[in-house]
Amino acid sequence: MNGYSIWLDLEKESRSSYRKIISTLSRRLDSPFFEPHCTIYGHMNTNLEDLKAIITKLVLKNNQFSTSAKKIIIGNSFFKSLYIKIDSNPKLQGLNDICKKRLSLVKKYKFDPHLSLAYGLFEKEKVHNVMKNIIIPKYVVFSGISIVKTGRDVKKWETVFQRKF
Repeated sequence: MNGYSIWLDLEKESRSSYRKIISTLSRRLDSPFFEPHCTIYGHMNTNLEDLKAIITKLVLKNNQFSTSAKKIIIGNSFFKSLYIKIDSNPKLQGLNDICKKRLSLVKKYKFDPHLSLAYGLFEKEKVHNVMKNIIIPKYVVFSGISIVKTGRDVKKWETVFQRKF
């Protein structure tokens, strides 16, 4: 699972709100902290310079946009254990479509628009308890794209390239 992932970055206000939620849940669930994001294409072992070129073109052709948070989902895999399903609007789908067109030979990736809130394996009852008093914003605003070196160890994730719309 090591490699590069392409993330949509949250705008300052959205990022601040979701960072607080992730930080709170990280403490309550004893799970790793990470930056809020939406992965539009993930886990690729490919040339970083090629990815930079794709991202640079994407940001030139797009502007900041928002989408709505739909519902909280409790999953049963480490990297999809607690997340918010977000609405796949045309902007979001369009960004993924461009990545898919350019990168599908490198790696197939099933796009499922969401914002993770916690990583780990948790009992559903515990998740319900720690989610008390957590208010999820109705919308999330995206303002840029990053390339992040990812892997199994969340604490070692590193942003290697970042551009704003």
